[in-house]
Amino acid sequence: MAKYKTLEEDLDSIRLLLIIKKLVYTGDTNDLNPKHNRTMARMNLINLYQDRFQDIQEFRDQYKAMKKVCNEHGLHFSRCKEDTKALLAEKRVTSPTKEQLKKTLDAI
Repeated sequence: MAKYKTLEEDLDSIRLLLIIKKLVYTGDTNDLNPKHNRTMARMNLINLYQDRFQDIQEFRDQYKAMKKVCNEHGLHFSRCKEDTKALLAEKRVTSPTKEQLKKTLDAI
């Protein structure tokens, strides 16, 4: 807040624009509300879909950007082995092999 008070006292519009540019383009607001930012990053990645007339390359770039944001927030996504074991247990497989786990994981 001290930075903003000096800007207000000096009426320095150039420095104010530099701070706004930094906030908008570098994402320097990550520390303001980290729980909200992580939640929004996860929701944006989960709700990401390819539009009807969107090129696959554009969609890939959009996905990469969302994944980068998630990585910056420390979010990691992986496949759940417990769910796989539960599915195999329903099929009465008590001690699954690595191959069975991999095959079931790929099927999910």
